[in-house]
Amino acid sequence: MGLLDLPAPLFAALDDGMALVFPPAARLLLWAALAGAGTLLLYRWLSPQAAIGRAKREAREARQRLQEFDGEIGEAGPLIRGQFRAAFRHLGLVILPTLISMLPLLALLNWIDKAYSYDYPEANQAPSVNVVPAPFFAEWLGDGDTPVLRVRASGADALDIPVTAPVPVIERRHWWNWLVANPLGYLPDDFAVQRVEIGLPERSYLPFGPPWMRSWLALLLPGMLFVSLLTYRWARIE
Repeated sequence: MGLLDLPAPLFAALDDGMALVFPPAARLLLWAALAGAGTLLLYRWLSPQAAIGRAKREAREARQRLQEFDGEIGEAGPLIRGQFRAAFRHLGLVILPTLISMLPLLALLNWIDKAYSYDYPEANQAPSVNVVPAPFFAEWLGDGDTPVLRVRASGADALDIPVTAPVPVIERRHWWNWLVANPLGYLPDDFAVQRVEIGLPERSYLPFGPPWMRSWLALLLPGMLFVSLLTYRWARIE
């Protein structure tokens, strides 16, 4: 489990509770509202709002003084330095709270991508499977309760991977998996196969538009942006 996967059980439990009342599209809009409002309110709580307000005013005043300056360019050095000092002071006050408040959002987006992107194929259908490198191959065994992907490589025994979640890629472990893990695990380093791609059906949440417009992003991102703007104005966030 990666660092951003740690809140996944909490997200899954909340989603299961919402599923008793709301369909998937409505749940995505609820997640958008929680993400948009929660991220900004967390930032407001973590950040020194009064100091940020003063820094923004100082930056505006420094810009105005520089714009109104009518002397020689060589005499504008103190004004230019003052503008840069004000800008960097403002940046220094907001960067750490911004990074910390983004972590829950990144964890949520990571979980939604895994939970809302793909479905299992129908019981009597097998998805296409691409194995890298060729000519190795894999077969989809969907007879049991949990589908199994059987990967075969020459000179090695077949590797059976239970597909416990609808994830379209299985590969060797990379350095970034400490942050975002693959719920299906990883191919062994000493196994000839490097990557397996499964053609799982993508989930759609809108009845119109091209396929890329029907994914969870098409609902979550606009909803999150709308709620974020409302929260920004309501909470008077600096």
